[in-house]
Amino acid sequence: MSNFFSTRLSWRGSVGRFWMLLGFIVLAAAGRAAAYDVTVAADGTGNFTTVQAAINAAPTARTTVYTIFIKNGRYREKINIPATKPFLQLVGESVANTILTYDDGASTLVGGVALGTQNSASFSVSATDFSALNITFENAFGDGSQAVAVLVNADRAVFKNCRFLGNQDTLYVKGSGTPQHYFRDCYIDGNVDFIFGSSVDIFDNCVIYAKSRATNGASYITAANTPPGQAFGFIFHNAKIPSNTGATLYYLGRPWQNSTGSVPLTQNKVVFIKPVMGSNQIQPAGWTIWDAGTDTNIITYGEFRPRYFAGRNVNTSQRVSWSRQLAVADTAQYQASSVFSAWNYCGVAANICTTVAPDIAVSNFRATKGATQTTLDWNISWAMTGIKYDLLRSSDNVTFNQINTVTAANDSTYNFQMTDALPTAGNVYYYKLVASKAGKTTHTTATAIVSSVATIVTNATALGPFAQYQTGTSAVQTYSLSATNLTANLTVTPPAGYEISPNSGTTWYGSTTPLVLTPTANTVAATTISVRLNAATAGTYAGNITHTSTAATPVNVAVTGTKVNTPAPISDPLKWWSLKVSDQDSAAIRSAATSASVPLFKRLVLSNGTTVTAYPARSTRYGQAFAATADGLWSATAGGPGNAVDRKFYEQFTITAGANRAVRIDSVLLWSAFYNTTGKLAVVYSKSNFTTDSTDVTGGRGPAGVLLTTANGAFGSPIALANQNTGTNQTYRFALNNALGTTLAAGQTLTIRVYFGCASSSSGRYALLKDVVLKGQASVVTATQSAKNGMSLNVYPNPAAATATVALTGFQHAATLTVLNALGQVVHRQAVATPATPAALDLAKLAPGVYLLRVSNADATLTQRLVRE
Repeated sequence: MSNFFSTRLSWRGSVGRFWMLLGFIVLAAAGRAAAYDVTVAADGTGNFTTVQAAINAAPTARTTVYTIFIKNGRYREKINIPATKPFLQLVGESVANTILTYDDGASTLVGGVALGTQNSASFSVSATDFSALNITFENAFGDGSQAVAVLVNADRAVFKNCRFLGNQDTLYVKGSGTPQHYFRDCYIDGNVDFIFGSSVDIFDNCVIYAKSRATNGASYITAANTPPGQAFGFIFHNAKIPSNTGATLYYLGRPWQNSTGSVPLTQNKVVFIKPVMGSNQIQPAGWTIWDAGTDTNIITYGEFRPRYFAGRNVNTSQRVSWSRQLAVADTAQYQASSVFSAWNYCGVAANICTTVAPDIAVSNFRATKGATQTTLDWNISWAMTGIKYDLLRSSDNVTFNQINTVTAANDSTYNFQMTDALPTAGNVYYYKLVASKAGKTTHTTATAIVSSVATIVTNATALGPFAQYQTGTSAVQTYSLSATNLTANLTVTPPAGYEISPNSGTTWYGSTTPLVLTPTANTVAATTISVRLNAATAGTYAGNITHTSTAATPVNVAVTGTKVNTPAPISDPLKWWSLKVSDQDSAAIRSAATSASVPLFKRLVLSNGTTVTAYPARSTRYGQAFAATADGLWSATAGGPGNAVDRKFYEQFTITAGANRAVRIDSVLLWSAFYNTTGKLAVVYSKSNFTTDSTDVTGGRGPAGVLLTTANGAFGSPIALANQNTGTNQTYRFALNNALGTTLAAGQTLTIRVYFGCASSSSGRYALLKDVVLKGQASVVTATQSAKNGMSLNVYPNPAAATATVALTGFQHAATLTVLNALGQVVHRQAVATPATPAALDLAKLAPGVYLLRVSNADATLTQRLVRE
């Protein structure tokens, strides 16, 4: 009996404990639901599936925190928090797995316009009192351009236990007035100026991971541009600055906008208090100037008791003389409670200012394919003793097996590396890294891929139109072809009418005799493929050049063109402005059918030659150097056009047809770039000086080949001009009316305007322009003359079938005989050295029709009508 009751009572006790536990669960769930206003979940289990949708739905003008909980997931969104939504708080489920990412760079084109640094941001905050906890913010653009992960452009922002991943310009902090931001227990990585801006920012207990660069040398962690009169800039407390995996040494900072041409000079302020550094990470000098125009007297760069991870003090004897090693008394002013005395930054959420154990979060896991093996490397965001790293591999991205493991022996090792054999040709390996430790949440990385799958690569998907005339082939166009991991030959087949060559035209291959390339060590090295239209009969020819190999995805390059039975039109230089010495066009190049002219600036001025001495107003290398101001500013606040081309800012060129002449202009050629930044350019033309007409150019070619329709030089789709500091020479050819051109009657003027825009807000940024050339046909005669001062032109027989005779009377000097078609295009030209002797005119290459003959020299110009039967 006692056993029965004992058992029954035990059961009832269990029931009681069950209902009590269930109650706790319900209360906890209710508490959790109440803690967050809305939930974002990519899998649809929340109120929203995207972060931006949740932000858009959030209330405006809040005075208390509105919390958005974000479940684990990789959210590829370009996110913006507008100024109308203060007090938003984003909370991630876990910092390692709640990832907000996008991949714009400053050089990314949108509508043909480069975004610029600020607009490249993956995540932008324009509202006050923002906070974020347990979130990874990423700009996945890669290297090669400014690419902001987070832009904070407002006052009072707090980040706790967050990661900021990027390369150049990862974290951009600024705002109106004297904005204040607080970062606690965060991880920030990058490779150039990756913490930069003008605000007051405190970084407490943050890991600052300065990545290895592709090339050795120096780079920079901070680039503060602290405004004059602002008491503080960037303050780092107890920062950890681990060594990277390469040979890139970093300066702690350089002074942005305290440089040549900046007005006023910024008074840059950065201090590191008790930082811990990798032994081979920071340059002995510690800090550096921006350029020769930097005023070091107004810079505050300081350190207090820096030490290495091994515990010994950093040798600061080689620090630049204008930096400071702070005393104990100096550090009091840099405490957060003093700097942020009027702002309760700790109160935006629980535990903001409480130190908590870090999470396991792997950063920069990547697989690099070498010549003989794959290298897998990564760094840990917060180093800990005992983290086990298991490397998993799969050949089908489904079943993964562990192939290697390593365990962290201490809490100061951040970088790890393993190797593996390459997959054989035709195969691919998928890798994951699993980081784990007892009592910690395991982090499994995204998949890294090493492929030996057969791959064909071209640098073009389409070529420009081909035009083949009565004789010969079309002009040749080219593209680059390469392939890797091939297990068979690579066959390249052009469509009917086209021919291709892998050796600059020595050997040509057609649709029935395709080009076959044999790989060496499974690889076809980069090969330039020449393409021409060589059709036998008139017509339109379109199709794809196909590239095929066993197990490789076929790749096509589209071609289109026309074969006509008329002679090719002649396009000659009509005017040339070198702009290297003066504005005057070249008299040696100028056609006799046009008059001299000089360009005109509208709201643009030449360089003063002192802001950046290497870029004077004119030079042989760069031609003109100019901007909206003489010291190289383009921003709207300086009176410039800013980031977009603007109808009010241009350089204007003109060409005027002479008396009794007509001129056809078919293209504009020019060389243009920017100094120390990127910009944009558009070209528009008019016959009425833009009073009744305005026409865009219709594309053409640039340094990379055929211009895309999204960036073809039209006003609404300008081209992106490269930074000449790092770019190649930038030569462009723009077509007028699809290269058919526009014809000017005698005395008529064509006005061409070249518009420039630039996103940079710094001085010393100049547009560069030289070698502006107008091409087409001069002296297109629209009226006839039968005799002048006893001089005459006779043609017989007329009509003629194959040959005609041209007889001149009264000509005393050599002359030029020109044949023009019904469109006024020059189709033939020959010299008449002895006018007294009749000249034979070969008509075999002319299609039947009506033509105009013109004979001209210094004495006269005479014309005659000719019918080709």
